[in-house]
Amino acid sequence: MRTIRGVMLALAATMASPATAAPRTLAVPADKGWMHAQTRVVLRPQVAGMSRLSLTDSTTTEHDVTAQFASADHATLATLYLFHSAVPEVSVWFDRARATLEARDLFRHAAPASEAPIAFAASGTTTAGLRQTYAIVDGPNRSTALAVMPLGEWLVVLRMTSRGNSAALDRQLTDFVAALGLPAASAARPATPIAACPSTLAYGKAKMVKPEPTDLLLSLIGTIAAEEKTSEAVPAPASSRPWCREGEPGNGYAAYRHDDETDGYAVALHDAGRIAWTRLSVASQFAAQQTAGEKLVTSARYAITLSDVDGRTLTFPSFTALPSPKQVYEDIAKQRPLGSALGKQVTLDAKAIR
Repeated sequence: MRTIRGVMLALAATMASPATAAPRTLAVPADKGWMHAQTRVVLRPQVAGMSRLSLTDSTTTEHDVTAQFASADHATLATLYLFHSAVPEVSVWFDRARATLEARDLFRHAAPASEAPIAFAASGTTTAGLRQTYAIVDGPNRSTALAVMPLGEWLVVLRMTSRGNSAALDRQLTDFVAALGLPAASAARPATPIAACPSTLAYGKAKMVKPEPTDLLLSLIGTIAAEEKTSEAVPAPASSRPWCREGEPGNGYAAYRHDDETDGYAVALHDAGRIAWTRLSVASQFAAQQTAGEKLVTSARYAITLSDVDGRTLTFPSFTALPSPKQVYEDIAKQRPLGSALGKQVTLDAKAIR
């Protein structure tokens, strides 16, 4: 593990706010297949009778890839998303993808073909994926479908829309998934739709504050240590602790946690893998274990960090109490990040340490 002195030497004087760049086109000939290096997923020019139309990446490292397909008559369209997430849980991202689909005006009156999402085997024999098909009552398209499938720390999300009925589209989705030939999902547990948490956490009267420099540095060092420990360890099986939905979803986000968590949660931003966390800060955790005369801080601080799909962790202004999910979302959306960590590289905004 890196020493504190080593981390200090790696600090940069300034840090620019992350920009949202337009997706870049992956230069793959239309008649050639493309392999995703990290998951070994192969996207061929033809999948179950549908032609690949485009292939893009919203990152520079193939951590958020989108591929579009269409049938010969363009009566059926499919979009495949392949992305990495710090929380690679099918139940969480199916919940977000379904909420995003159902919020669109085009599908607002779509009727699900089954009462609940259906667990299915996307690869191997484990029923680790979730799917749902909808019938559309008006407009040129008569059905749409959604499937989410696990690939270790990665997820595959498939969206399909068709002029045909929902039963026919469901068969097309089955054929498409089978033709993909996804690698077996290691350590994936059977998928179940996510449910609301039994009770909602008690949010405090949280006020935003700039974190103490020591707290900010400790948080980023802790991120590096956790990543190094994870990279050196043997991959662990999927957690047996299911996730539940914390409180009511908002426009573009929803909060999730384990049933037994009482002092923090994760906020899934939109539906493509990015996760914001609110947790008691490292310095506050340490101070709580000390005697009154040895405490490093005089009051608790709740740290806000964002785990991006490319492995970066960004740190944002903290709160004086456990904030609501809406406060966390607005903190990420409106505030400039104070620091970041990627691998062994740590960067602090000069303004954050004054």
